Amino acid sequence: MSTYSGGAALGMTVNSFASVSLDPPLVLWSIERTTHRYDLLRNARDYAINILAHDQREMAEACAQDADLALCGASWSGDVAPLIDGAVARLVCRQHAVHAGGDHDIIIGEVIALDTPRSVPSLVFVRGGYGEAG
Repeated sequence: MSTYSGGAALGMTVNSFASVSLDPPLVLWSIERTTHRYDLLRNARDYAINILAHDQREMAEACAQDADLALCGASWSGDVAPLIDGAVARLVCRQHAVHAGGDHDIIIGEVIALDTPRSVPSLVFVRGGYGEAG
């Protein structure tokens, strides 16, 4: 997920992403409460879900460690939220609801825009490692 905060583009690699509803279009992701920059990311009104391509593994690994997109090697565009260049799909979302879920918060967002700029296999994280789907 990625968002703007104080003029900086922030992001984090999440592996808990799912569709919730088609009407209205809602998706969810979760964030651990002890995560670096938790408050900034959890409270973002507008954000993007960037589904990375199989060749963006290094960026995903870097964003799992640091929230600054520039330090993660990402390039992006977008006025509402950072849309990562080279991603397979990019969903611009507006926060809809937040629910407690154990040591995480579950963030539900309404999808307000979507594009699919690349038609290549996506990056997935399963059984403790990265791979590709599609």
